[in-house]
Formats: sequence, structure tokens, C-alpha cells
Amino acid sequence: MPDKTQNNVATANRKKTQTSDDRTLVRKWGKATMDLGYTVIPSALLRGQARLGIGPNELAVLLHLLDHWWRPEDMPWPSKKTIAERLGISTKTVQRAMVTLETANLLQRKERYHKTGGRTSNEYDLSPLVERLKPIVADMERAERESKAAKRAAERPGLKKRKTASQGGHEHGQ
Repeated sequence: MPDKTQNNVATANRKKTQTSDDRTLVRKWGKATMDLGYTVIPSALLRGQARLGIGPNELAVLLHLLDHWWRPEDMPWPSKKTIAERLGISTKTVQRAMVTLETANLLQRKERYHKTGGRTSNEYDLSPLVERLKPIVADMERAERESKAAKRAAERPGLKKRKTASQGGHEHGQ
């Protein structure tokens, strides 16, 4: 278990990084814009959109769901009407996008009810999206590693690789 000094250092480093990130975002977007809040969008979601098999409406709806997902354990529950108004599209278009996202196994709708028994907005479980992104992220990481290795090989074509201990050597050319 880390001692208090290690915890303080980790906390200080996290605050320092967060402060630096915050300043960068303010420089990019402006203080007033950032003061209203922001949503973190994984690059893998944007870059993997085609692999997820979703179109622009589905992506836009997902982005608005992410804007309402504040804590990992509390799934978002905005109304279709709210999303439709923000996107400038019909609630029917939002509903079709939700069906497509659910069919693509990117979200699960869960009905919610008032204490009086009446229906309210659905909750949207995004854990299927998180799971679907994992192999996309793994492929992207592998491609990045292979690209770096190919670049190193191209930059140093005459350099021989060292054999590892399991390959029976540890010097160049052995």
C-alpha cells in the first residue's frame, strides 16, 4: 500500500496535468466556452465509426448521450425530445437512431418509471459501446506499433536486431 507521500505526489501530479490540460482547452476554446463544461469523446469512437457500422445520425445521438454520461455507474437518461431539439431533427429520427444503435449492440435501452408508475425517459446503458470499442482500440494500438517498427526499420535498414535471451543470444549478429 502506498504511503501518504506517494499519494500526495500522485495527487499533485494529477492536479498539475489537469491544470495544464485545462489551460490548453481554455486557449483552444475560450474560458466562457469551457466554463459551460465539456465532454470527453474517445478518439477510437470517431476513428472507428465505420467499423461500428453507424451513420452520422447515430454518431450524433451517441455524442449527446455521452454529454449526459457523467459517472461510470450512472448511465445517461436524456429524453429523445431533448436530443432531437439539440440536433435540430425529429424525435422519430432520434428514435430510429436509437433502434439502430441498439441493434448494432452499442447501447441497451432500459425503461424508467416515475414513482406514480408513469413512464419517463429511458436510461441508456453504454457499456456495450465500451466493449465494442475494445477490439478497435487493440487493432489501432497494434497498427501504431507496427507502423513505428516499420519506420524504425526504414530509418536504420542496416541495423541488425539483437537476439533475446530466449533466442539464444544477446549480442548483434549472434
